[in-house]
Amino acid sequence: MRLMGANGGHLYTVEVRPSRHEPGRFTWAIRDRGKLVRGSYRPYPSEGAARAIALAEVERLIGQDEPQVDD
Repeated sequence: MRLMGANGGHLYTVEVRPSRHEPGRFTWAIRDRGKLVRGSYRPYPSEGAARAIALAEVERLIGQDEPQVDD
């Protein structure tokens, strides 16, 4: 799944994979043009749960991309 940052400067890719250490659980990674930006340190009980957490993190990252407007 690919998501563009607000200023167009980032192209985030979300990867959800089965955990290598805990069968039946899933981890996630967020990449910007192939470079790892964030990853999960703990496995989640389902692919959907891992994806939801990763997408929330992407939303947070995109919010950081938006320029700050002074009043």
